[in-house]
Amino acid sequence: MKIRAKKSLGQNFLVDIDALIAISSATEVAEKNIVEVGPGYGALTDFLLQENPQKIDLVELDPDMIAILRGKMITDWADFSDRITLHHADVLKFSPNFDKYSLIANIPYYITSPILFHFLYPKNFAVPEEMVILMQKEVGEKILATKGKKTQHSYFSLAMWLACEHIEKICLVPSESFDPAPKVDSIVLKFSPKKNRDINADLQKLELWDKIFKHPRKTLAFNLKSAGIFDEKILENVKNL
Repeated sequence: MKIRAKKSLGQNFLVDIDALIAISSATEVAEKNIVEVGPGYGALTDFLLQENPQKIDLVELDPDMIAILRGKMITDWADFSDRITLHHADVLKFSPNFDKYSLIANIPYYITSPILFHFLYPKNFAVPEEMVILMQKEVGEKILATKGKKTQHSYFSLAMWLACEHIEKICLVPSESFDPAPKVDSIVLKFSPKKNRDINADLQKLELWDKIFKHPRKTLAFNLKSAGIFDEKILENVKNL
């Protein structure tokens, strides 16, 4: 049966085996709790289950995909059924029940920023230990904002670095790796959030950052350092704008 992607939900199904393997092996899955956002018909889930997770929560909005996933839970995934919890939910209203878990997601481009903020700046649940996210290449490059590359820093990219100890590129995923193929290429990033963060304090920093973001970059870096607002890693990113 042909599975049709819904344009209204921003669906593009990842079908490239190498990309699926790269994502599923980018973080430790064995005996870990995993939250997968946007599993679709379960192509990535198949690979994650092969890695023997302790528990895996699947968060899917599309009712047609939910029906397919429920079917796989009693057929292909029958041996793992006690480990899988299927959530028919809007991920932006979803709160994981795990104290420790990793997040893996192939998410629609248009909600990349809200989803990252949802999990890195949560109100009532734990921040993931690691996140492996497939997103639009241009957005990923802005987050990485690597020294020497002509990528543009933004409030969004700095908010990611404020929350994370490390962000790295796993792989590039060309548009032809999807069905249907989007108009742009994608990138897979791995986020390692800082441990024992004061999220409220970080949110206050972001509020201040939002207010002064219009200032010239070099002046801004100096002002932030003088005020003791950002750590050296964040300041280095600002200086390299």
